[in-house]
Amino acid sequence: MAEGFKEMLQGLEELAQAFKEAMETGGVARVITHNDADGLSAGGIIHRALTREGYPVHTRSIKQLEEEILVELAEEGSGVVVFVDLGSGLLREMEEHLSDKRVFVLDHHQPKEGENSIPMVNPHLYGIDGSREVSGAGMAYLFARTLSDDNKDLADLAIVGAVGDIQDGDGKLKGVNKEILQDAVNAGVIRVEKDLRLFGRQTRPLYKALELTTEPFIPGLSGSESACIQFLRDLDIPVKKNGGYTMLADLSKDERKRLTTALILKMIEHRVPPPLAESIVGDVYTLLREEKRTPLRDAKEYATLLNGCGKHESNGVGLAVTIGERSKLYQKALEMLKEHKSYLANCYSWVSSNLDRIKDGGVVYYFHAGDEISENVIGTVASMVLNSRILSPIKPIVAFSEREDGAIKVSARGTRELIELGLNLGKAMHYASEKVGGEGGGHDIAAGAKIEKGLEMEFLKYVQEEIGRQLKDESQG
Repeated sequence: MAEGFKEMLQGLEELAQAFKEAMETGGVARVITHNDADGLSAGGIIHRALTREGYPVHTRSIKQLEEEILVELAEEGSGVVVFVDLGSGLLREMEEHLSDKRVFVLDHHQPKEGENSIPMVNPHLYGIDGSREVSGAGMAYLFARTLSDDNKDLADLAIVGAVGDIQDGDGKLKGVNKEILQDAVNAGVIRVEKDLRLFGRQTRPLYKALELTTEPFIPGLSGSESACIQFLRDLDIPVKKNGGYTMLADLSKDERKRLTTALILKMIEHRVPPPLAESIVGDVYTLLREEKRTPLRDAKEYATLLNGCGKHESNGVGLAVTIGERSKLYQKALEMLKEHKSYLANCYSWVSSNLDRIKDGGVVYYFHAGDEISENVIGTVASMVLNSRILSPIKPIVAFSEREDGAIKVSARGTRELIELGLNLGKAMHYASEKVGGEGGGHDIAAGAKIEKGLEMEFLKYVQEEIGRQLKDESQG
């Protein structure tokens, strides 16, 4: 990574210089980012960094970058547009619609092949894996750090983004993320320690933390309050201690050891690969500037809160939190977090009741949720189904959901084992989308698309064709 990282930093230097020159003519910098935890963190970083430089900035978070949004931007007065955590798939369209503007792209998704004139820094172009080694927020942070060393205190938000993108799936961050983490530690904004990687370790009763943990997914426990309470009782770990609910921090050394061993064994019994099961223990990240016993104190909870805002289409609320708002909008974000977790719990129940709707297509599993599961969380549900190991053998999964505009949202998810065999869902989504006139792309392990209703099975045919080719080529190689 060292040489590629050095070259990428040089690319960021050049991009930052070009950006500064573009801003000399005055006007507002228009920042467009994604609406998930990574994108919102990235937007917060860029907004704060540009504001510190004295630049007027307007930041907008969107669900998906589509050509219609480029048309909107073309009609606006701003002469400088920065795309962060998105944009790599629409470079040709940017050239077409935004030719009279200065456009800059900071992204970590797989870029489309082909020449273009849009200034972009993307880790994939430097031999760095953007799905595991650096997130969109990480790219935003590196750009901010290039503008000024004073922005190193924003490294904590970059870690929130990386965790939100599950780039700590192996129990720790690696690659460029590790470099950024060191910046955060050196700046005194993050503490790293080994612990059980449970959701709500700082704020929730232990039984609730087990129930709400989905990364990694704990088969038989995630999503089931009663099962988690019984699980603790079977381990002789009290649900309540000293008149209050038992928190993870309340466990004795022996209790923590029993709990850890039991969780790993439970996952392995449900066919979860041992390395994934063991990732229930790993690095956890405490944001030292945030108040204790609040969701923002823990990187995983912070990321989930941001996802809750994005999934419930309160993007502006999530952005406000990353920029530093801690009053009314923050309280609204807490409500969104509660709604988000409650809705996901309902989705767990839906999956359990509709296992017959998950079909084996040969190369992939697939299911169509219609309008019964929101397009905003269909990817999360697909991950949950795959990681629960209720399907055997393990294959990629493709999920369909109806959008409010009548189109179909597609989400595809894979596993680390499948990636090692050659799976690349980003390429599969892009290939199949082009075949049916849609839009798609993403990472090797997680990708998505938008297609017209009625084209689902045709789209699926092309997905299976491309994935079959990927896995066959690898096995022959």
